[in-house]
Amino acid sequence: MIYRQNTWKRVINPHCKIPLYLIPFIFTSALLPFPSQADASYFGYATVTTDHRAYGVSLTQTDPAVQVLAGYDIGNGFYLGTFISTFNFIDDDSPYEAGENLETDVYLGYRHIFNEDIYLSVTLYQYLIHGTDKGIELDFTELMFDLHTPYGQFSFSHTLNDILGDLSVDKAYRLEYNKSLALWDSGLSLDTQLGWWDTKDALGDDYVYYNLGLSYPIGPVTACLTYNGTDKAGQELFGHIADPTFFAKATWVF
Repeated sequence: MIYRQNTWKRVINPHCKIPLYLIPFIFTSALLPFPSQADASYFGYATVTTDHRAYGVSLTQTDPAVQVLAGYDIGNGFYLGTFISTFNFIDDDSPYEAGENLETDVYLGYRHIFNEDIYLSVTLYQYLIHGTDKGIELDFTELMFDLHTPYGQFSFSHTLNDILGDLSVDKAYRLEYNKSLALWDSGLSLDTQLGWWDTKDALGDDYVYYNLGLSYPIGPVTACLTYNGTDKAGQELFGHIADPTFFAKATWVF
């Protein structure tokens, strides 16, 4: 276990950087449809982004990415779907580079509506990283609870196995807050996120991440400009891919 821990820290040092995944995204609750108990329906979106970032860390070595999410709202509270994105975990020049190039996530969840303003989503995510060619498994599973209120979204998640598979030594849990505010009647919105990931047992330290962005609809597309990063502990864990930076994305919902 100590060797694996040391290997992780060597992989993410300034010369051999590896980001920490996850989802999207992004964004976890943003993947899910607006709550209803009506008829079944499909939902999804396609995104082009200058950087695939999650939890304050780049998942593409700060390179652009193309992403697609597709899901099915069964209509009785249950939903399921998949998320696909280009992916590049480890620096191509690193001796630990494993060839990973595609992220595919599948999820299944249930939503309980308390009233028109408050509902709870419980979602099980399976993260699958494809293209690894050196016998390294990066897949892991996460259970997430999202409480949606007029005051924002409060989230708690816990991995059910070692986060990032063979690259860590334990499970991890996370607390997160998200809030979007409409700015006047312009269509512009201010999107904020603050999270804490307890990866101390798994990776050697815990860290704080944050997100501050503006989004604006342009026809069928929503454009976003976001400032995203981690605290000093996150930067020490992941190197330059956790440095605060701006990135932009355009999303088409279908």
